[in-house]
Amino acid sequence: MTKSNSKPNALVAAAVASALTVPFTQTAMSQESTAVALEEIIVTATKRELNLQEVSQSIMALSNEDIDKMGIKSMADFVKALPSVVLTAEVPGRNDLVMRGMTQDAYTWYVDSTVALYLDEQPMTTSSQQVSVRAIDIERIEALPGPQGTLFGSTSQSGTVRMITNKPDHTGFYGSVETSFGSINGGDTSFDVNGYVNIPISDSFSMRLVGYTSSDGGYVDNVYGTSWSGSYDNADIVEDDFNTYDVTGGRISALWNISDKWSTLLSYVTEESELEGAWETDPALGDHKITRFVDEMRDDDWYSTALTIKGDLGFADISATVTHYERDIVYLWDNHAYSQWKDAYYGYGLYDTDYTRSHIFNDQFQERDAAEIRLVSKGDSKLQWMAGLYWEDTYDTWYYGAGYPDYMSTGSAYYANYWACYYAYYYPNFVECPIDTTIGYSDTYKDSVEQTAVFSEFSYDVTEKLSVGTGFRWSEFKRDTYNRDVFPEGLPPFAGGGIASNGEIHSIGKDADVLYKVSATYSIDEDKMVYALWSQGFKIGGDNAPRAVQTGAVPAKYDADYMDNYEIGIKSTWKDNALQVNAQYFVMKWSDMQIAHWGGVGPWWVGGTVNAESAEAKGLEIEVKYQITENLNISGAALFNDAKFTEEYITPGGSVYRNGMPMANSPDQGGYVGITYEQPGVAGGDLWVYYGLHYQSQSWNRTWNIIQNDTNGISPAHNSSNLSIGLDNLANGWHVSLYIDNLFDQATYSYVNTSDNDNADLFGNARDHNVRSLAQPRTTWLTIEKDF
Repeated sequence: MTKSNSKPNALVAAAVASALTVPFTQTAMSQESTAVALEEIIVTATKRELNLQEVSQSIMALSNEDIDKMGIKSMADFVKALPSVVLTAEVPGRNDLVMRGMTQDAYTWYVDSTVALYLDEQPMTTSSQQVSVRAIDIERIEALPGPQGTLFGSTSQSGTVRMITNKPDHTGFYGSVETSFGSINGGDTSFDVNGYVNIPISDSFSMRLVGYTSSDGGYVDNVYGTSWSGSYDNADIVEDDFNTYDVTGGRISALWNISDKWSTLLSYVTEESELEGAWETDPALGDHKITRFVDEMRDDDWYSTALTIKGDLGFADISATVTHYERDIVYLWDNHAYSQWKDAYYGYGLYDTDYTRSHIFNDQFQERDAAEIRLVSKGDSKLQWMAGLYWEDTYDTWYYGAGYPDYMSTGSAYYANYWACYYAYYYPNFVECPIDTTIGYSDTYKDSVEQTAVFSEFSYDVTEKLSVGTGFRWSEFKRDTYNRDVFPEGLPPFAGGGIASNGEIHSIGKDADVLYKVSATYSIDEDKMVYALWSQGFKIGGDNAPRAVQTGAVPAKYDADYMDNYEIGIKSTWKDNALQVNAQYFVMKWSDMQIAHWGGVGPWWVGGTVNAESAEAKGLEIEVKYQITENLNISGAALFNDAKFTEEYITPGGSVYRNGMPMANSPDQGGYVGITYEQPGVAGGDLWVYYGLHYQSQSWNRTWNIIQNDTNGISPAHNSSNLSIGLDNLANGWHVSLYIDNLFDQATYSYVNTSDNDNADLFGNARDHNVRSLAQPRTTWLTIEKDF
């Protein structure tokens, strides 16, 4: 039986709203100056070091202290405190980010991401599989909603997320070691060990080392079941708490102050994660229960290197950064549902695999090289400027397919060898006879993109209160894409014969685009300012394969798509900087939106990218921080948003994107409230207590569900809470804390998979309907930390 939310969502929404308005209801409080104040947060989102309150755009930042008290370790943790950011993750590491609700769909493998991800100066963006950097020894996390195209380029279309690491310093030798033990309600145990050390080698050279390893215990049971056809069962892999997730990684950085004007920073980061089991729940079986017929797994290994040189030229600061990033992803998923449906629905020729066991596999590799050099003006001149050059070369490839261990005993193998021998006779250079394989289908994909860009921004103080700014970015890019499908391995889908139809599609394109930015800022006084902003973001275009174009399904060229952001905002502090209130109203217009099209017209294996019509988001972001007393702090953020398609578009396959249709993974409301209480001098240390509440309204999961008006594809409104309590600065540098995630043990979910509903209905099977990823049950962590 599914557990219901322990608090109605309406009450949670009211709690978020009331917490955000608490500061304005304190009419009885004294208006006199107070001694307490909020800490200033310095951000580098504009590639200058600025007080967050001085940046004339929407930006949220989580400090090192926030990260520590919230118990943040992963992307899934920190997005809860950022209402403008929505994360879809069926399993850890398979992360799809959306900002301000602007996305064409979830898990769009063939279309570039709309959200850019950075680790310091290192671009790490991956479509539908954003890397979740372990948040160990992190200085802050910055979220920049809205297009950031002039500074961060392509894919920073609806926003950018940046993780900023702590750097080496020369002030002294120090470090910390932290050990955590976790217990999952109804599940297994977990552990986490991490630490860092700062080592000054000399007055001008220092190093910082970071290491971590963790193992998250399971809480989902793989229960006994038979395949839909009854041809096999999973008795050999039935297991309780079978979903485990292990992460190991580290970071080393070295800072050398060459002189009082020049420095260089070298860093290397590596991380390996191993996942076993499934995170989904089958409602027909009960909470945290699923039936799988293969041992599912996912390995995700990556590393990055970065070198930054900074110098003071007197009139300007110069910085040059070169980075290299590589990532390997290997996974294996159960393919029972599709395979069984295929055999029942078609059941002849190459589609006849006789209801044998099947799995999905993928071996994916990403490589990214980037370089940037920029100049940033100095001094007190009314005119400030920045100029830079950027180059990037990315390469993505995967080998994806469906495996059948007993394939050669199936009817499909018989037909495959018949055709293989036939084609081998006429095309011996392309096909061999006989074929011997366990792969019923495979897709080889390669995508190379090279970009060169020039960017610049200017600001001018018209008066002491009014300043205006502008920026642009010119980009030239070349894209080379290759795709080949074979069915089964060794037999390309010849589509009736001609060697021109051997399953390969190849496209090469080149184009250039210019983005602009204009802003105006008016300072009401030293503590309050209002601003207006127009900014742009884009995704690069490209060419579709000539053979795909011949089908008439896709055009020869698909254009870049653009996001125009119109934003007005206020940033203000009150009560001698004890109260901070920021708000932004935005309208984002998306034109020529790119969507992937496969099938519907022509051969199923020939497709490409098309430009649909337009979409729009209108919303309000609010953030409030209030240091009520020296001991008590409350902070909150909220998003009220309406993201929708604004013109009808009919795909080549006949699907209709309706005018006014909502967008996937775009909740209308989201909010977060955090309350921190601190009391020094308790039990020999400094006591602190933190409570956080996250709320998200209902949202559609996939665009296909919206098109079909299939309400099974709606994730309901949900909330979650966490509580932590700790004692810091105990004798000899000890710290101890207790952290409880999902405090009320709510079985909520933010993603539901309906793709197998009709397939299961073909067999009259109650399983595999509306499978969803439930929140991890209440998890309690005990953490002990030692500083030195």
